[in-house]
Parts: sequence; C-alpha cells; structure tokens
Amino acid sequence: MHNLIPFVFRAVAAGGNLMTENGDHFKAHRAIVGPSFRRSWPVDMFRENLTKVERLIKGHNGEVVDVYNICRRTTLDLLGNIIMGINFGALDYTDGELLEICWDVVEAGIAPLYLVFPVLDKYPIGKRAQSFANLRKFHRFIEKTIEEKRQKLLNKGELGEKERSNSDLLTLMIEAHEHTKVHGAYDENGKLLPSMTTEELRNNTIIFFVAGHDATAYGMNHMLMELALNPDVQQWARDRVISVIGDAPDAFPTEEQMAELSDLDMIVKESLRKNSVVSDVRRVLTEPVTLGNYTLPKGAWVMVDLWAMHHNPKYFPNPDKFIPERFASTAREDGHPNVPFTWAPFSEGGRKCIGHKFALLTQRIMLIYLVHRFVWRLPAGSPFLTKPRTSTTGLISPIGLEIEFESRHK
Repeated sequence: MHNLIPFVFRAVAAGGNLMTENGDHFKAHRAIVGPSFRRSWPVDMFRENLTKVERLIKGHNGEVVDVYNICRRTTLDLLGNIIMGINFGALDYTDGELLEICWDVVEAGIAPLYLVFPVLDKYPIGKRAQSFANLRKFHRFIEKTIEEKRQKLLNKGELGEKERSNSDLLTLMIEAHEHTKVHGAYDENGKLLPSMTTEELRNNTIIFFVAGHDATAYGMNHMLMELALNPDVQQWARDRVISVIGDAPDAFPTEEQMAELSDLDMIVKESLRKNSVVSDVRRVLTEPVTLGNYTLPKGAWVMVDLWAMHHNPKYFPNPDKFIPERFASTAREDGHPNVPFTWAPFSEGGRKCIGHKFALLTQRIMLIYLVHRFVWRLPAGSPFLTKPRTSTTGLISPIGLEIEFESRHK
C-alpha cells in the first residue's frame, strides 16, 4: 500500500513498518521488535483497566450494554498502557484532545469509502482533511514520547530484569534500537541488516496500536457473543475459573493461576476460528511456487481465504457449531483432525502476527475476569439469537451487539 499509493491515510499513518517491509528491511524490523514481543505480560498490568470495565458494566444497572463500545475502550486503554505506557482515559470517559485524536486516527484508517476508493485521499477535504491533521498531531505525540523514553533510558542505563518485565513495549523497542545502533543487527547468515530509523520506530508503534486495537476489540466481541449463545460453555468456564481463583468478589488471578487456566484458550481459539476477524491473508510471491499441478510465477498475488479454511468441514467437522473441545489437548484422540496450519487467525510462518501471544493472553484474562464477575445473555429479540450480523469490509466484527450482564456478587 505504501509503495503503490503513498498518499492514502493508512500509508501515511504507518509508512514502512514490520507489516509492509520485505527482505532485509523486514528482518531488521523483526530484530528489534521481536525481542520486545517475546515476553510475558504481568497480569497486574491488566488489573486497573479490568476493574474499570467491571465498574462500567455495573453502571448500566441491568440495561443492555453496547459491547463494542466497552471492548473498544478497553483495548484502547490496555494497548495505550502496554504499548506506550500512556493512559488515554477511554474507560474513564474523560474528554481530551489526545483521546479524540486516537479515536479519529483509528476510525479514519478503516473508513469503508476510502478503503474502496483510496484515490480520494490524494485530495482530502472536510472531515478527512481534519483526520490527516490529527494524524500529524499523533505522529508528533509519539515522536515526543519516543524521545522522552530514549533520554530516560540513556540516563538510566541498562534495564534490570524486573524493570524489563514491567516495561511498556515502546521502551523495550527503544532499548533494542539503541543496542543495534552500537552493535548492529544481523540475519541468520551473519549479514549486517539496515538500521531502523526513529521514524520507523514510530511507524511500528502506530501499526501495533491501530491494528491491535480493532482486531483485539472485535475478537472480544465475538467471544462474548458466543458465550451468550452458549450458556453451558459460559458456565463451564465460570466453574473452571472459580475452582482455581476462588469466588471472592475481588479475586484476581496470579501468574501461576493464569497458567493453570490456559485450557480456557479452547474458547478463545474456537471463537477466533468460527468468527474470523481477518478474512484473508494476501502476499506477493518473491519466487515461483509450485502447488500441486500448478506453478505460480514470481510477482503473482496470492490469497489464503482464512474464513473458508476455518469453516472447511474436512478440518473442522460441523464448522458452524461452537465446539471449544476441538482445541483440547486430547482433541486428536477424540476424533478432531487438528491439521497443522488450518487454524491461522494470525496467519502463519515467518510473517505471523507478532502480537498473537498478547492477543490470546488479553482475551484469556478478559474471559477469566468477566465470567467470574458476571453472567450474561442476549436480550429478547436480539438478531444475534438467529443469525449474527457482521461488517462486510475490512476486519469482520459484529454490528450492534448488545448484551445483558448480571453481576454475580452483590
């Protein structure tokens, strides 16, 4: 996108980054970003925001909850905290220029009209021109944040292990960036890779923030919808959580308990299978590839239809049914195929979404917290009781999903 149509909003927003680069430039980005993502995130980093989510839901006093709004605000504050160490105040419903700019930048990047007719971004007018102005402000904000964090790191020196474990992603990327500026970054063959610029560091921060925001929010939407439609699975998850962390109103999982509850990922994975947030993955071949009797030439565009693959009965029997047991550790023994690479909501291989572990962890802890605090169901007359309504452009998400939550602890 950046090379073909350099003036479109998304290209201007994130420029050259881990998702758009190839070859040595991709490896250089991965060398800095990879170590920052290959870590665990302490569960206490989620506690404050989840407490706010609980308070927001309880504040509806039994009325239906706009789930997308809650999930969107949750992911904005979670990602702001974990990626940049910034509190955007979305869950506090505070008004502020930074929060408004963030909303606008995220929405402008997926506006359907401009996805279909990107040439319109060459001459932005009205609200679109304002979105470009907000993007420039967002760029300056992140650049300033990078400079402040870099200076703080230079003054302090190397981070300790505990500090590194509790640091935001941007701080870790800056640390890795400073290291490669002195020692260089090399590929698997010992070849020196290009150095990442500060602008590219900013671009990666934006792509993680913007791409992760909607994808994570939509994934949460789908999961809450499926558990509302499948109360038996919801109750199983609740019983499982209570058996591990207890049923005190303020119970919160420890690191050890989070690991013990890893079997809840069955629910998360099945939701991501049945409700693909990303419909397909597209690539351009850098060399000829033979598939069966066909050879695809270098330069050809290829697309993997993730939704079709996830609903193929050859790999997932009864694909339209929500069956978390497909992903149990004993699934293959119980007759589920579990063919490698047929479950790929984050893609696979060397270009697999680098944030996939964070996305799974976020949904697992959200699931643990909500089943412990609430029981939820779809309201009478909800269209989702018969056939879910989803978006048709960009990332796939439920449209107008509303849920009734009942607090378990009075």
